[in-house]
Amino acid sequence: MVYIIDIVDINEYIASGILESVTLGLASPQEVQEVACLSKIYPEIQAEFIRVQKRCEEMMLEQAQAPDTAIRASILKKIAETPQENPSGNADPEKKQETKIIALNTATEIKGVSPMWKMMAAASLILTLGIGSLWFVSNREVKRLDSALASMETEHLKDSQVLQALLLEKDHLQTVQEVLAEQSTRTVLMKGTAKEPDATVKIMWSADMKKAVMHAEKITPPPADMQYQLWVIADGKPLSVGLFNYDEVEQMTDPFDVNAQNISAFAITLEKRGGSPTPTMENMVVMGPINS
Repeated sequence: MVYIIDIVDINEYIASGILESVTLGLASPQEVQEVACLSKIYPEIQAEFIRVQKRCEEMMLEQAQAPDTAIRASILKKIAETPQENPSGNADPEKKQETKIIALNTATEIKGVSPMWKMMAAASLILTLGIGSLWFVSNREVKRLDSALASMETEHLKDSQVLQALLLEKDHLQTVQEVLAEQSTRTVLMKGTAKEPDATVKIMWSADMKKAVMHAEKITPPPADMQYQLWVIADGKPLSVGLFNYDEVEQMTDPFDVNAQNISAFAITLEKRGGSPTPTMENMVVMGPINS
């Protein structure tokens, strides 16, 4: 017969409280066998099991109560007064006294000693075990709740992150829509040059708002050390509008300012990161005129 043992999450298994249950005798035979088996497989579980047993022992020793000193003195005195057999073995067997058995559970044989002390000692032990059991059970529940709370906090963090992302996306779309809904907005289609013939990028530009958004229908990601730089041709001269990463252009850029006057065309070049004061003409990717 082949036994299949699933991979155990050690931290989760330790936090489950089963080690405490086995230590206190509250576990089922199957759980006892399981802990014994896993302790051999996982050193971490074995080490924690030993720590749990030591903690239980220390707690019980701390809670234990010693019998009253008067009881101990009375018992020792009674033992001392009891006749003992001759240890040498030379005494006359006929004179040998029969050993007396002292019954410690009668009040008449030991004056001032209550026959209830044994019961009290047993009750104290039971109480100690009870306190230990409650502590370990409550500790197990605390660990379980901590684990559940940590999971809830993780889920809450994920939900918060998703919510924050949605809110940011909503703000982004609203600002884009403001530009697209403006009556003066026009679309400028920038087509690929000899450097990248298949590239196509659209500019939605509002002359009244002096803002634009940009979206690439098709464009090649730039090398790691380069960026896209957008230009306008205003009064026959190229003016830089800004630098853009591939992700921004490939999706939809946030609205950006276009403050130049008398714009006749838009163009994008590939420049070293940080940009260039003038466009590198051999690295022009797309260009599109503004149709009157």
